[in-house]
Amino acid sequence: ARVRSQEDDVQWVFAGRAWFRPAIQQVKNQPKEVSFVSLLGWSLGGLVCLEYDDSPCGAYREVVDMGSVVVRGGAIGQWGSRLCVSSQEAEDLCRAVWGVP
Repeated sequence: ARVRSQEDDVQWVFAGRAWFRPAIQQVKNQPKEVSFVSLLGWSLGGLVCLEYDDSPCGAYREVVDMGSVVVRGGAIGQWGSRLCVSSQEAEDLCRAVWGVP
């Protein structure tokens, strides 16, 4: 995946593997920055496990609890309600770029 930070004009490359287990989940703890796509309070979420061989902060693993399908700025995606990474450098990068711990 290629990711562009809003703070700079550098493209980053993340190389590795991903696994996604979809699940219908109840929408909870909605941040105001995004619009949630749900039906009667339920949305598509799930669990994403990632293993990066190469990234701006080296190799690391990441697990994300995807809480809901969301819309922001005309783009559709998934909102991660919880995020865990395997290295301090990856945690610092996620916090600086995405604003998530």
